[in-house]
Amino acid sequence: MITRRTFLATSGSVAAAGSSGFSAETNPLFSVGLIADAQYVDADPGGIRHYRNSIKKLSAAVKSINEADVDFSIHLGDLIDRDFASFDDILEPLRDLKSSVYQILGNHDFSVAEDKKPEVAAKMGITNPYYAFSKGGVRFIFLDGTEVSTFAQPKGSTIHQQASEMLAEYVAKGRKSAKSWNAAIGPEQMKWLEAQLKEAASSGDKAIISCHYPILPDNSHNLWNDQEVLAVIERFPGVVVAWLNGHNHAGNYGERNGVHFVTIQGMVDTPDSNAFAVMDVLPDRLKIRGSGRVPDRELRF
Repeated sequence: MITRRTFLATSGSVAAAGSSGFSAETNPLFSVGLIADAQYVDADPGGIRHYRNSIKKLSAAVKSINEADVDFSIHLGDLIDRDFASFDDILEPLRDLKSSVYQILGNHDFSVAEDKKPEVAAKMGITNPYYAFSKGGVRFIFLDGTEVSTFAQPKGSTIHQQASEMLAEYVAKGRKSAKSWNAAIGPEQMKWLEAQLKEAASSGDKAIISCHYPILPDNSHNLWNDQEVLAVIERFPGVVVAWLNGHNHAGNYGERNGVHFVTIQGMVDTPDSNAFAVMDVLPDRLKIRGSGRVPDRELRF
């Protein structure tokens, strides 16, 4: 978790084009800022990705999120595109947030030198790769979708070998998500997720799960073991109300058995249109007030 500290704000601003058509809910339980895939690096644009512009976009998003008076924010992974030094630049705008921001590990966050990979989580303010807390009758569960991967683990390590074998297996099975930039949740984390959902069910809490990777709809960006994770969630009907993720910069949405699966659009895409949202949490629904490329959604449960 990164807390606010005083600093000289990054100069410049980006208009929140296409800002929300929803007004702020008058009596939400609380509100949360949502950002995905800032994916900053000091580099020229690559295709539709405008890496340098993420500094200004994130500064503009922070200003709007502060004005919305949220209780905390979530960045859904891929804070940088590459180069460990990129963290120093892109973390600066986040430090102007008036409330806490919770980070999630993404695949591009590990696009750094091999000897820097063990330092990534700490640099992002993450003390545990997966973690949870409860607020207002909602359990927020943050997963590490990069755990079993060919990019986050040292080459030659046991997990790297397991990831290589899993990827080969899923390629052979024809899974859409069997791509090297995707990854999987390991067995211990899966047990931890199940324990979190069991505890939420026992306490009468709803649960919102956040991960860098989607698991629904079926898509080439999904976790390798998306079907297995879905099976765990569906063992606790009525508990999980939403899954929030980034990774697929185009955004996406699906619903299954009362669970809303929301992919937040990537901030790095486009030269000037922004992408972020404020989510109002109410007793019977989530109200997403999108800005820029993120659409408004009302998700009832």
